[in-house]
Amino acid sequence: MMIFCFMFEPSCLHSSLFPKRAFFRACLLSAVFTASCSEEGGMDSLLNAAAGNDQNVQVGDEVTLDGGGSSDSQGNPFEFSWRFISKPGSSSSQLDNSTSEEATFVPDAPGKYRIELAISNASQSLDTVSIFAFKVITVAGSYENIIPGSNVGVRTFKSALNSLFATCEFSEIGGIEAKKIARYGEGSWHAMGCGLEEGSIYGMAEYEGELYVTGDFEEIGCIPANNIAKWDGSAWHALGNGLTGGENPFGYALAVFDGELYAGGQFTMAGNVNAVNIAKWDGSEWSAVGSIEDGSVRVLQVYKQKLYAGGYFTEVNGADIRYITAYDGNDWSALGATGHLELKSVGAVRKMAVLNDVLYIAGNFSVSNEEISELSTWDGTQFSDFGRPFTLHPGNSIRDLKVIAGVLYIGGEFSSPVAATPAKNILQWDGASWGVLDEGIAGTVLSIETFNGSIYIGGEFETAGGSPAENISIWSED
Repeated sequence: MMIFCFMFEPSCLHSSLFPKRAFFRACLLSAVFTASCSEEGGMDSLLNAAAGNDQNVQVGDEVTLDGGGSSDSQGNPFEFSWRFISKPGSSSSQLDNSTSEEATFVPDAPGKYRIELAISNASQSLDTVSIFAFKVITVAGSYENIIPGSNVGVRTFKSALNSLFATCEFSEIGGIEAKKIARYGEGSWHAMGCGLEEGSIYGMAEYEGELYVTGDFEEIGCIPANNIAKWDGSAWHALGNGLTGGENPFGYALAVFDGELYAGGQFTMAGNVNAVNIAKWDGSEWSAVGSIEDGSVRVLQVYKQKLYAGGYFTEVNGADIRYITAYDGNDWSALGATGHLELKSVGAVRKMAVLNDVLYIAGNFSVSNEEISELSTWDGTQFSDFGRPFTLHPGNSIRDLKVIAGVLYIGGEFSSPVAATPAKNILQWDGASWGVLDEGIAGTVLSIETFNGSIYIGGEFETAGGSPAENISIWSED
């Protein structure tokens, strides 16, 4: 615009073609555009705050926050300001050098520290960084590795009826023929009738002195049974017409709540009753308990006198409730204000367990609309993303949560704990410290269960604690 103004001097303009009034309007417009440019002639500078990468650290270690990646597009100077957005409730940590490019602090309590960096001159830019602080200890103990036979994986262990039950896709275990489900007791493995010829078992639970199993099958123990059945210690029995209806129906999760057995999965009928993905069995007949729709239920957990259902669903009784819901015996509901955790369409809830009156939730969900977390907690009022000292690789996940003797065991596919050890795929959490179990499991941990005072680990792995194993190992603490 300035070039236009200088090229057309008043003496060069014919008044009939470009009157002075139009000329001054053009120059005024030029001045307006000039005012929106920097003194150097470019556009306004753009600020870009960069708070650095998230960090996993141990409690007591000094943390350096580096804003050195921040910039101004015109090279203009700017000021730094760091502040805590959130930190563990018991923490009294303070930021040092909070107005410098590099700030420091010492985390004094385990948990997540969320910190904001603001850079400013004529404008402002913000960025955040998360610091996860942990106490990590090495747990003294050892693995007793079991070789139950070739190609014997374990999807699920269940301790019930004074026995340990195992299920996966095996056809023999411990030298006996047993199709996809077997019982361990009296020092040896035992078949359970004809077992399961076709299909899979996903969930098991003890109810009124019998073992209930659910999965994807039409026959078990040589009797017709649609996706759910019970074992009375010597024979299999169907539960009416079982779980049916819809496309590819299956059962996945079982839990006992208020004296009745609840089954979750993907189905539209339980027995002869319309029931969408959730139903209850009182020992003789099925009842509907609302509808959990647009997906499937993958886990059931009792917590604070409510039954929690988690999975891949997006609707409950017609309401927009995603991936987790609570049942008080009358109605299903959302969990209320989500605080730092929002269960979004990026993932689902797969496992739950209760430790120290807190519900632990594993899955794949959005945190603060930005991050992805695999392990979070719910205290009955709000969610909290408390962090974890391990790395989940793409496609990997937490496969099991199990509370044993006041300790939460976490199994799955993960590595790189904060502690400088090669431990993989299994950890302990006691509410304050993470425990590393020797070198861990070289493979995938799918199930953790206690039986006769020992901790059984099942999955798909070839070594445990650095020694050869075949998908089953027993962990004992010193």
